[in-house]
Amino acid sequence: MTAEIIALIGLAAVFAISSLRNVHMGALALVAAFVVGIGVVGEGLDDVLGGFPVDALVILLGITYLFGIARETGTIDWLVDRSLEFIGDRVALLPWGLWLIATAVACLGTSHAAFAVVPIAMSLAHSHRINSTMMGIAMSSAIVGGALAPTSIVGITVQTVASSADLPYNAGLMFALSVGVNALVVAAAFFMFGGRELIARSRGGRDGSTGSASSTGGGAVQTATKTRTRLSALQATVIVSILVLIGGFFLLTQLDVDVNLGVVALTIAVIIALIDPGVGRKAIGRVDWSTILLLGGIITYVEVLTRLGAIDQLGEAARSVSQPLVAAFVICVIAALVSAFASTIGIIGALIPLAVPLLIPGGGLETTGFIYALAISASLVDCAPFGTTGATIVASTVEEDRPRVNRNLTIWGLSMVVIGPVVTLATMVVPFLWA
Repeated sequence: MTAEIIALIGLAAVFAISSLRNVHMGALALVAAFVVGIGVVGEGLDDVLGGFPVDALVILLGITYLFGIARETGTIDWLVDRSLEFIGDRVALLPWGLWLIATAVACLGTSHAAFAVVPIAMSLAHSHRINSTMMGIAMSSAIVGGALAPTSIVGITVQTVASSADLPYNAGLMFALSVGVNALVVAAAFFMFGGRELIARSRGGRDGSTGSASSTGGGAVQTATKTRTRLSALQATVIVSILVLIGGFFLLTQLDVDVNLGVVALTIAVIIALIDPGVGRKAIGRVDWSTILLLGGIITYVEVLTRLGAIDQLGEAARSVSQPLVAAFVICVIAALVSAFASTIGIIGALIPLAVPLLIPGGGLETTGFIYALAISASLVDCAPFGTTGATIVASTVEEDRPRVNRNLTIWGLSMVVIGPVVTLATMVVPFLWA
C-alpha cells in the first residue's frame, strides 16, 4: 500500500473515529498529521507544523474574542430585544423576524451565538401556536446561513481554505448565496407547516398570544410590554466597534487591500478590555478554542496530503471522470452526509482541497461556483438532530412537541443530503458549464 493511500485512509479514519468515539476531530487530525507526516512520509516536525494555518487561527481568535465581549456586555441581548419589539405580536412575521435576528447574530463571530435566540423562538412558537417544526427549521437556516458570513468562523474557514488552494473566492457572494438559499428553505418550511393559517390569523387580528415570557442567557424577552433597558456607554462602544469592523472589512476587500480581519478584531477587543478589564477576562472564556483546534488540525493534515501528492492523485482520478458534474454531485453529497453527523467546518476544510482538481484548467468546473455549492450543501443538513444545531433546537422545544420535532427535523435534514446538492449545483454550477 502506497503512502498516498495510507494518508487518505487516515483522513477517513479521522472522521470515522471522531464520530464513533466522540474524540475531538481537530486533536485527532493533528496527531494523525504527525504520525503520517513523520512516520509514513519521513518529514521533520517543522515541515508538518509548517502547514498549521496561523493566519486563519488569528482571525478566529480575534473575531470570537470581540464578539465574546459583545455577549458578555449584554450587547447582543440588547439588539435581540430591540429587534423583537419591531415584530411585536404579528404572528405571521414571527418566524421570519426571528430568522432575520438569528441570522444577524450568527454573523457575529461564531454561529453558535445564535443559539441564544433559539429558546426564545421555540417558546414564542408555542405561545403563539406556531408549528414548532417550522420555527426549528427557521432557526437552523438562520444559524447555517449566517455562519457563512465573512465575519463568522465557517465563512472564515471557507475563505482560508479557498485562498490556500489559490482558488478565486468572493466572501460577500458566498454570504449572499447562503442567505438566499436559506431564505428559500424557510419559505418552503413556512408554507409546508402552517404558514397560510398564520397569514389568515394575522389578517383576522387573532394572534393567539399569551403574553408569556421567555429568557436566554442573562436577559428576558416578553411578548407583552416590558421595560426598555437603556443602552450603556460600553454597549454603544461595542456596537460602533462591530460596525467599524464589518464596514471596514467590506470596504478594504472591495479595494483589494490585504488585511487580516482577526488582527483588527483583536486590536478592537483589547482596547475594549482596557476600558473594562473584567469584561475582557470573562470574554476570553468565549473564544472558540475548540474550533481553532479543529481548523488547525484538519488543515495541517490536508497540507501533509498535498505535499505527499495524494491530492494530485485524486486530481488524476477526477479528470478521468467523463462527467465532472457527476463528480461534483458525489462530493457535495459526501460533504452533506458527513456534515450531518460530524463537523461542518471539518468536512469543508478537508473536501475543498480535494475538489481543487475539478476547478483548475482542464478539470471541467473551473469557471463555476462549485466552492459555494459545496459549502452550502454541507451546511443545509445541520437541522438534523444528530449535531449541535439540531439537538439544541429539539432541546429548546416544549416537551410535548419534542418527539414530533425530532422526527421532522431528522427527515428534513436527511432530505437535504440530496436536495441541497441538487439545488446548489443546478443554480451555481450548471448555468456556467457552457457559458
